[in-house]
Amino acid sequence: MQCDDLSAVSFAQLLVANNWQQQYKLIIQWGKLLSSKPDIRTPENLIRGCELPVWLVCTRVEEKFYFAFDADSSVIKGLAALLLVQVNGKSLDELINLDLAGSLQKLGLEKHLTPSRNNGLHGIIARIEELLC
Repeated sequence: MQCDDLSAVSFAQLLVANNWQQQYKLIIQWGKLLSSKPDIRTPENLIRGCELPVWLVCTRVEEKFYFAFDADSSVIKGLAALLLVQVNGKSLDELINLDLAGSLQKLGLEKHLTPSRNNGLHGIIARIEELLC
């Protein structure tokens, strides 16, 4: 599994964006960084609870975890990129100490996202946590 280059994804950019429209534009741009991965689009990789189909896989290499994500929605892919940039290449100890939901809450995105997108985002976080077990 090859991970996407997410070096352009930055929480700091979202924090300094002047308004929701600028944040939304960044999220859409980041969604384009995630390549299509038809090979992970299988029932066992499908995340339940999301309105649109989204897929997530995890690979462990020398005690580090790497995740790959796919979806048809650019917004969901951009939001997933925000999560993946925090988790890829981390050890189990590092991942256990992460508060993904809390870090997203600091950005204030939930007030701008539809309930289905918020649910999808939390579903992705839950699936990341499940894959660590």
